[in-house]
Amino acid sequence: MKKHVIFDIDGTLLDSEESVLLSLQETVLMKKGKHMETEELKFALGIPSEAALRRLGFAEEELAETVQFWGTLTPSYHKYMRIFPGIRETLTALKEKEIRLGIVTSRNRPEYEKDFLPFGLEPFFDTVICADDTIRHKPDGEPVREYLRRQKAQPEEAVYIGDTAYDMACAADAGVESALALWGCASPEHIRADFYLAHPGEIPSVFVRKEDPRKNRRWLKWAMELQFIAQAGLTYSKDRFDLERFGRIREIAAEIVSCNTDLSFEQVHDLFCLESGYQTPKLDSRAAVIRDGKILLVQEMTGRWSMPGGWVDMDQTIRENTVKEAREEAGMLVAPVKIVAVQDRNRHNLPPHAYNICKVFILCEPIEGKFERNIETVQSGWFPPDRLPQMDADKTTEEQVAMCFAAAENENWKVLFD
Repeated sequence: MKKHVIFDIDGTLLDSEESVLLSLQETVLMKKGKHMETEELKFALGIPSEAALRRLGFAEEELAETVQFWGTLTPSYHKYMRIFPGIRETLTALKEKEIRLGIVTSRNRPEYEKDFLPFGLEPFFDTVICADDTIRHKPDGEPVREYLRRQKAQPEEAVYIGDTAYDMACAADAGVESALALWGCASPEHIRADFYLAHPGEIPSVFVRKEDPRKNRRWLKWAMELQFIAQAGLTYSKDRFDLERFGRIREIAAEIVSCNTDLSFEQVHDLFCLESGYQTPKLDSRAAVIRDGKILLVQEMTGRWSMPGGWVDMDQTIRENTVKEAREEAGMLVAPVKIVAVQDRNRHNLPPHAYNICKVFILCEPIEGKFERNIETVQSGWFPPDRLPQMDADKTTEEQVAMCFAAAENENWKVLFD
């Protein structure tokens, strides 16, 4: 888990590429009398204005006046700038988790104030490092080191998210992990990063996810490893004595889990020891049925609530199983429309299980139906995101519900996976 998430601005928080390139194109035309295609000017993205102008042949004595002239042109191109979809929601989620947020940008302070502040994102950020706050600039790591100095943070506590090779080099030089924002990156080819993010919504789950609860339960890791060894041995071994030994190893694994949980040996054995073949994660599908700003939830026999869903049956596709579970548990006929996320259950739900589960969340449109009490659920209900009942964290968390609401509101939602 990271305590500090640092962002670049252009190409990461703001889609400003067209604005920057068109205004630079006009600057070169007016000052040099030379027309350049915007494609030729893309090298200027992610580096300070002065550095870009030097590469275009401007003399040192021309830089200050030319930067100022370039700045006077940018307002006329603001109409091309926008906040990337999902950014505001992501920043909100990070602040709610008490993560410190920062900016490291190649814009100088006047450019930052003129071009960034109108978007209203500044209140999210605790520290902003502009080009005129340091002597050296990206790809040198000094701007990120300056952020760490001001926040009294250690490099391992932070991640820097940007869209160019300069950003990744800056992070590496500062000793912090880097994440490439693919939503704003022209091409990731040849750009080395520690993480590659397809959508801003991935940031909380990747960098602020809860610590794997199995980490401090050595007995659980041992039990899982024994179960894996035993199942593989029972699958591939031909010797009857080895098969007996592997069967006993499997029983020992079940006994370890039973002795450390409230589950009986029989329950663990049924869940943990009846599979055959090479061990793979189980598959669970959840129907996110949203209508008029409310989500359909079902109440389990325990009294807690979850999205309708369950194990994907052997003869069902994920789509078919989602429809089946919604009908059986909520009495609702639904139409699956898109995948919201594919998640590793033990990274997002409690308590930890001794076997891996892959959870698939599917956004669904409600068609028709009426709830009837059944062997799994006692009632259903529609809930707004700010008035959720007590959730069954084993099956559905409040964070997962919020994720599904965000997907429903975003036509360009990118599937989250981890």
